[in-house]
Amino acid sequence: MSIFSKFTYLIFLTTYLGIFFLRIFHFGFIYERPSAILLECIPTVSISFLLIVSCLIVERPILRKFEEIIKKGRKSRGSLTESDIAECMRCYKKFDIAIAAGDAVGFLLGAGSTSIIEAAKGIVPFEPAIFIIIELQSVGVGFLCYTINVFLIKRVLMAGCMKEIGMPVNENLSQNLNIAIVTSIYLSVMNMMTIPINLLKNGGEGAFQRFVVYFVIGASLNMLICFVTYSLIIRRIQEREKRVSRTLLEETKKLAESTKKSASTSCDQSAAVKEIVATMHDSTELANNIGNKVKHVTGLAEKSRDAVVVGSQALQKNMQELIEIKNTNLLTIEEIKELNKKINGVWDIVSIINNVADQTKIIAFNAELEASSSGEAGKNFHIVATEIRRLSDNIIDSIKEIREIINEIQHASDTLILDSEKSSSQIDAGCESASALESGFSSIMASSNATAESTREILDFVGQMTISSEQIFITLQQIAHGIEDFSVSTTNISTSSEAVKEIASQL
Repeated sequence: MSIFSKFTYLIFLTTYLGIFFLRIFHFGFIYERPSAILLECIPTVSISFLLIVSCLIVERPILRKFEEIIKKGRKSRGSLTESDIAECMRCYKKFDIAIAAGDAVGFLLGAGSTSIIEAAKGIVPFEPAIFIIIELQSVGVGFLCYTINVFLIKRVLMAGCMKEIGMPVNENLSQNLNIAIVTSIYLSVMNMMTIPINLLKNGGEGAFQRFVVYFVIGASLNMLICFVTYSLIIRRIQEREKRVSRTLLEETKKLAESTKKSASTSCDQSAAVKEIVATMHDSTELANNIGNKVKHVTGLAEKSRDAVVVGSQALQKNMQELIEIKNTNLLTIEEIKELNKKINGVWDIVSIINNVADQTKIIAFNAELEASSSGEAGKNFHIVATEIRRLSDNIIDSIKEIREIINEIQHASDTLILDSEKSSSQIDAGCESASALESGFSSIMASSNATAESTREILDFVGQMTISSEQIFITLQQIAHGIEDFSVSTTNISTSSEAVKEIASQL
């Protein structure tokens, strides 16, 4: 059955029960016309029916929309949008507006029109005091019917549907009970006021007996309406309290178990964090030691780099000197080759001189022969020719020696050229080795620079890591204190949950 159908049955039932309840006091006690309770109720019933129908027309789209959202939420809670939730809450809040207006107007016009209808029929004159009493009674019954409708439909049925699909709603059932109690007391007082009004209007013989009878009937009706009202509301409240107490008991059991586990876990975590704190303390000291070592390595790397720079400069200077020696040696080789050319020229001159000496020797020999054949006249010429021949022989012997010396000089110059060229090759090899060594020094210097830069970066990183380790160490200490406090709190919560569980088991 839909919520709207339940609401329709309930509003018809409460309205007409309230109307007939009021007519018992109005026609039974005030006007003493019991037959009119059922026989003359058409105007009142008609007015109330029209107002109930008007109320249902207003409530129907509200409850239909509410039921559509509830059905959608029951199929899939994830399908509910924010607009659906807002619309559902709007329907929940707007539900009782039409009921309040309908009950108030219905009972004021329907049941409260009794004195006006009686005066219009000419049965009794219109009395303002009685009219006011009847209207106050009608307001009380109307408000009581409104309270029952709102409690059963809105606070119980609609709120239960909303909770079923996970929508939070505040259902203050105790407030409804207090309102119902106050309304019942107010209504009972107003109902019992009709008894002395009857005695004032209809005194005489048998007044006391009527008072007793009316009092018993009125008190019984008031007790009946109070009992019905309280049974409806209190039974729902008890059911809700039982459901809440069962849920509370289950949740407190779970909470007790969870807090025990949390307490045990927090103790283990506290011990683990303490170990971590100790480890981080050792790590911080280790980081400081690493920082010191890295500083030392950085110093050594910078010294190595400086030494490589000095060695590279010395190697460059040595290589420059080798190049200068090579150039000087090349000049020497050129000069030796030039000297060798000049020696070859001397050799040509010596050959010419040797030829001249040979010719002179031949000429001297011929002259000597001619002088011998000339006799005494050629004696002096013979001496001169002999001396010239001897001089030629000496020149030829000297030329032989000069040739030997020149040969030795040429041999020495050739050897010197070979040695110089060999030295040049060695100097070239030395230059190549020095160049390769310079490249090696450059690589070593680059590596030294990279090493020095890397060690500085490592030193910076170690410094940052040391600072971070110290911060982590401080944070872990704070976490350790927090876990200790949490462990104490969970122990207290565990004790409290045990107490709540005892309380819940007694509900």
